[in-house]
Amino acid sequence: MNPFIEHLYQSFQKNSNEICLKIEEKKYTYSEVFTFAQNIRHQLQNIDYQNIGIYLTDDVYMYASILAIWLEGKTYVPIHPEFPLNKNLSVINQAEIKFLLSSVEIQENFEVQYLDSTKSFEIEDFAPKDFPISTNAYILFTSGSTGNPKGVPITFSNLYHFSKSFEKTFGKLSTSDHVLQMFELTFDLSVMSYLIPWLNGSTVVALHKKETKFLQILDLLEADEITVVLMVPSILNLIIPYLDSEIKNSSLRLNLFCGEALLTKQIQNWKGFIPNAEIYNVYGPTENTIFCTHYKVGENIKEKNGIISIGKSMTDSEMSFLNNDENEGELLLSGKFLTKNYWKNPEKTKETFIEKNGETFYKTGDWCIRDTDGDFFYTNRIDFQAKINGHRIELAEIEHFANQVLENSVSVALIHKDKNDNDELVLFVNDLEVDENEIFANLKENLPDYAVPSRIIKVENYPTNTSGKTDRNELKKTLS
Repeated sequence: MNPFIEHLYQSFQKNSNEICLKIEEKKYTYSEVFTFAQNIRHQLQNIDYQNIGIYLTDDVYMYASILAIWLEGKTYVPIHPEFPLNKNLSVINQAEIKFLLSSVEIQENFEVQYLDSTKSFEIEDFAPKDFPISTNAYILFTSGSTGNPKGVPITFSNLYHFSKSFEKTFGKLSTSDHVLQMFELTFDLSVMSYLIPWLNGSTVVALHKKETKFLQILDLLEADEITVVLMVPSILNLIIPYLDSEIKNSSLRLNLFCGEALLTKQIQNWKGFIPNAEIYNVYGPTENTIFCTHYKVGENIKEKNGIISIGKSMTDSEMSFLNNDENEGELLLSGKFLTKNYWKNPEKTKETFIEKNGETFYKTGDWCIRDTDGDFFYTNRIDFQAKINGHRIELAEIEHFANQVLENSVSVALIHKDKNDNDELVLFVNDLEVDENEIFANLKENLPDYAVPSRIIKVENYPTNTSGKTDRNELKKTLS
């Protein structure tokens, strides 16, 4: 049997009476979720198509659909109800989806057959199908902001090696762990947040739509209901202003951050609230299976421009540069976490994946530095490097010096075209009360004149995308 699926199946059998999933106040045991999955599998038995769509409903049937699809040796593709119809149709067409699982009635015409994931049948338990570990477990499609979304297929083998490496790096979870799942299934960080718990009989605590995301997270942490959580740093910008200095979390033991640059100032304002937690900064693109590096945030934090180190590779994943004798450049990734191509997109694959000495490497588009200890530092996206009047500037450096002035907020620097089609450097800060002159003074003291923004715009909160990251494109729209 596929070793990944065998481990997952055995965990559901062994932990049948443990709580598998908690959504709002409803709790579902491993046995109950497995039964829902078996009913869904009954509908998938005679379907010859490999890729099955899941319409995201954030309920127990959505999670049971993942398990069912995997036990059948098929591949899930999430379809987000809040995404534009044209984008969803592009995903459905590219992934050749003919069947879509949902627990609700779908209003959009996706031109597929719908399967009701809530249906119950009189069936006997049946074991997982036997299939190659090289089979795709899921395909996630990027936002497609620069064109059609591109699909990233991740295999069961990739997940197998990720899960083994996770255990070696961060330790095993137990049945007493409660793991927060704060992400949409279209964002690959969600996979860690339900998969690692499922492999260990832990409880997945999922968010719901009835309350603002960051307030739910804060409530769960203040109530000491969470022991493990993977977060995007942007969520701290929303949570920290609401922290009560008299209230401390005592339950959290492992706190991982991924998806964006993690700033030293964010952690300094956060550590006091979670005194018992080990904090790690982790890094990794969707193409390299969730995340692939680790850096433990201790008392003496390694950072550059206020951005905390992304550390070293997890086992079975490798970091390097094109010229690996140098210690700076575009970060390349290789190893057993890495997909080998984009879904039926040879042009994009050729552009982003390269072969060197018989091995496949992924060009991340991230500019990084490696220190003498072998720790890596993310400095900025290569496409964030820009020129103003011929001068090269780095937006991360501007944000660093602005953040030195800000207390419980952070800055975002952007370049956009003004009405005369000239490049303009603008700084956003999520603090309505901050003194702009103080920020300007610190920037002018530390940066050349051409790197000082022409204006500072104060906002209450930054817009976020469905992944919970700060949405720079939405901020740019406010300037047009």
